[in-house]
Amino acid sequence: MPDHLVASFEPSDVKLLAKSPNNQLLIDSPILASALSQIFPYLLLIDSVLEVVTWTNDDPYQNFLLLVLYSWVVMYWNSISYIILPILMSIFFSSVVWSVSSIIHDSKFEEKPTIDEVLNTLHNITIRSEMLLCPMKHVPFKFRNFVKFFIMTALLTPIHLLIVRTIIPPQKFVWFFGLFCLTYHSPWSFSIRRLLWRSVYIRIAAVYLTGLDIKIDRRYNAADYQTISRVQTPSGSDMEELNNVPLLSDFKIVKKSLVSPTQVSQIVLFELLENERRWIGLGWSKLLMPNERPSFCHEKSLLPAPSVETTKDDYPFPIFENDIYKYSWDWLDTDWKVDVDFNDGKSKEGWVYYDNKWSNPSHKDGFSKYTRSRKWIRKAILLIDKQETVHDA
Repeated sequence: MPDHLVASFEPSDVKLLAKSPNNQLLIDSPILASALSQIFPYLLLIDSVLEVVTWTNDDPYQNFLLLVLYSWVVMYWNSISYIILPILMSIFFSSVVWSVSSIIHDSKFEEKPTIDEVLNTLHNITIRSEMLLCPMKHVPFKFRNFVKFFIMTALLTPIHLLIVRTIIPPQKFVWFFGLFCLTYHSPWSFSIRRLLWRSVYIRIAAVYLTGLDIKIDRRYNAADYQTISRVQTPSGSDMEELNNVPLLSDFKIVKKSLVSPTQVSQIVLFELLENERRWIGLGWSKLLMPNERPSFCHEKSLLPAPSVETTKDDYPFPIFENDIYKYSWDWLDTDWKVDVDFNDGKSKEGWVYYDNKWSNPSHKDGFSKYTRSRKWIRKAILLIDKQETVHDA
């Protein structure tokens, strides 16, 4: 769900289901193709089960029917365990046997599976199995982590028993746990988890419940913040004044000079906003609400920007779309610095404080101020070489 923390309404692995695998292996090996054709009915059955479990089917009515059936069985277990349960088990077993028999009969006697159908089924099984085991990939299986899990489980067991006996009965607990497992891979559950994970309280609770070292910030990747200038290119702009500078892909042209008949040098100014929110009991933090601006963003567009702490030398400079000249970037300033003019020079830290909706700016902190921002600036040199033109293929 950037790899910024934004909500994605569909796991990224779902897109792989539409890709066609390579069938050259089965064409070169007819024995392997014949063997896979024989077990194709069972592969189709496995794929159907994984399709429901991972919520990758076209129509999720089967998932909702499964949730209703599971809820009904768990909540009314005392009534149906003696009379209705044997009937339900018989119907379920008969349905499975009929489905398997019909698939085997159709694939062996009526419609033979093609190589593409076998490969697509194997491809879908692989992708859906990876989606099913995806949560385990995020937990490093090391001896230290197993020790932490064991210790936290031993410490939380009395609290769990107290909750089950006083607040949530065992029947309701099994119902909640089953619904959580059955809906874990649904698009709505996936989106809710991504949104909740942006909360600092959820992360702190995860640290205390699991004992694992959960990082608050994410790894920096310069490609995630690469921007493209679609307004105009610096090669076609005239001399700009400081009081009237156009915005070109989140930077300003401060000065322009002619280096040679074919080279133009421009001094540009990058302006980034650092944003924080006050969390009660925790103080100021760079973790913001899901619908707010990022912790670092460009001043004009408010698009996500990399942190000034991690981009001293590795900044993703903008690229220019549909241009034929060669561009090279280099920093003029050695590091980022706070723009004290942003808060009219009231403090060296440069913070401007806002209310809960990023309104009513003030230079002083107060009880009604829950958000704040400050501007970081840095100058760079853009060299445009008009001799080395880049032609489209």
